[in-house]
Amino acid sequence: MTGSMYAAIAGLQTHMQKMNVIGNNIANANTYGFKPGVTSFSESMYTSISNSTAGGTQYGGTNASQIGYGSQVASIDLNMSGGTYAPTGINSNLYLNGNGFFMVGPKPDEDVGYEPDPNNLTLKRVGNFFLDSDGYLVDNNGYCVYGFMPQGDANGNLSKDADGNVQWDTCLRPIRLPVSAPASDANTGVKEGGALYPTLNPDDNTLTWPDVDGTAADEDKRVNVQSVNLSVDKNGVITAVTQDNQAVTVGIIPIGSVINPNGLTKESDGYYRAGNNAGDVVVGTCGGTVVGALNNNTDVDDTERIVLTGAGKTQILSGGLESSKTDVATEFADLITTQRGFQANTKIITVTDEMLSDLVSMKR
Repeated sequence: MTGSMYAAIAGLQTHMQKMNVIGNNIANANTYGFKPGVTSFSESMYTSISNSTAGGTQYGGTNASQIGYGSQVASIDLNMSGGTYAPTGINSNLYLNGNGFFMVGPKPDEDVGYEPDPNNLTLKRVGNFFLDSDGYLVDNNGYCVYGFMPQGDANGNLSKDADGNVQWDTCLRPIRLPVSAPASDANTGVKEGGALYPTLNPDDNTLTWPDVDGTAADEDKRVNVQSVNLSVDKNGVITAVTQDNQAVTVGIIPIGSVINPNGLTKESDGYYRAGNNAGDVVVGTCGGTVVGALNNNTDVDDTERIVLTGAGKTQILSGGLESSKTDVATEFADLITTQRGFQANTKIITVTDEMLSDLVSMKR
């Protein structure tokens, strides 16, 4: 008889877990980029009173008789579909119109080099970015946005191919403003205070800024722009404007994607980590703007280098963030059914208690 009580206790526990998920979903109804949890129940263990038997020459077969012991939480999945665009009016706030994630992380250790594995970067959907005092593009927690930087020619000007397309460095590194030119050079077109772009050494991914008219560039002095003047196009190309209204190409923001977004490990502040069942993080750019192979601490002849892909139909929209995916109406409906399910399980316990009381009362 006490089996019904244990089954009801299991039901209480599972409904309480679902209530915790619903409470968290509603609490984050206005949290940018929030993905609500979806709780699924399954049957718990069974005890067989009698096993099934096969039919014989005289009698037919019989079915098993089993008693269950309640329910259990089968899974708590995430609704990873995209939220709607919520305008903020801030140019450096970015919205992913489609699948994928921004990739952020700490500054790399100069003694180690650049992290070759995108799986070790942190993923996020909320593009609340701005430029810090050192010229890095960062989020509110100080994590640097990882992307690709434009390359320069021998004179430090922006390098372009024959079709006028920007030549990108395919080493995934923190996006940072170009160096401020220390002087002017009429022969090369470099202006003092303008953007000075580096050349890349593909052997060790180091960046080198050329001298300008015999004056060495100061790597710590970045071109003078403001976050409010940043613009980001649908392919993720970041452009800034200097104080003398000169356009500066800052970098391009790639998109990280995984096969199974529900396999990601959710962390605080809207961050995700690639778990064992998420699949490897695939790096690509919107519109396939940057092509080739990911050049992070790998030999140029390595056949296992990660090939850069497109980002499907995903586009980057500036001036807004992704709204919460919580549907308050759905959550309230689940809240009611969960509460009633919890109440029903409490009734099982009280009724079982009354039956046990009647059993004990048989002896006067």
